[in-house]
Amino acid sequence: MRRRIAFFVEGQTEQIFVNRLIREILGTQQINIIQKQFRGGVNIPKQEIVRNSSFSRNPKYEVLIFDCGADNRVKSEIIENIVNLRNRGYEMIIGLRDLYPIPINELEKLEKGLRFLPHKLKSESQYFDIIIAVHEIEAWFLGETNHYVKIDKRLTGRFIRERLGFDPYTINAEEREHPARDLDSIYRLVGKSYTKRYGQTQRVVNKLDINHMRNNVRYEMESLNKLIKAIEVCKKDKK
Repeated sequence: MRRRIAFFVEGQTEQIFVNRLIREILGTQQINIIQKQFRGGVNIPKQEIVRNSSFSRNPKYEVLIFDCGADNRVKSEIIENIVNLRNRGYEMIIGLRDLYPIPINELEKLEKGLRFLPHKLKSESQYFDIIIAVHEIEAWFLGETNHYVKIDKRLTGRFIRERLGFDPYTINAEEREHPARDLDSIYRLVGKSYTKRYGQTQRVVNKLDINHMRNNVRYEMESLNKLIKAIEVCKKDKK
């Protein structure tokens, strides 16, 4: 029986990262990944874009990664789609968004509000969860220090600290208010940059050491740990 799990993510960066994480944990031999995104709306006609990556004729896993296009769309898209997904056999529906620009002292309040489902959907609440990256998903990338020397061998902790005043190898990445900006500052030390452009995000995500994230970084960041655990449970239950 095929296992199905859906992720509703804030944007393109999250979609690219979850895709890589899924493939690393579940493998590529028996999986079907469906990536969806909506573009347009208001003055431009709304258009659904679907990319289907099938690695097997009879996959054990089907994973939907839905790019909602904005942090405030994650919960509403889940509410709109959860009944249909449950009817199609999806066992878990997970929302993923950044905390930024909301301050850290409002994290608990935000989580509580986002996990609340309308009364008519109460029966679906056990199949639903929200994960909030503090402050941005890039905190996970910032904390995965093995990838820096893959970008450029000069990017050691000492090299970065002497030029930027902080050492990504020793800091708590979740305490950095703008980790995406920090990544850009680090990469610019060696003539590169970090932007939200698809190709550039893809290259950075492909350099991340997922084993390091699974074995070490996750225990420093509860939000990353929750995401990895949800995927691992799916694989464990399948055996």
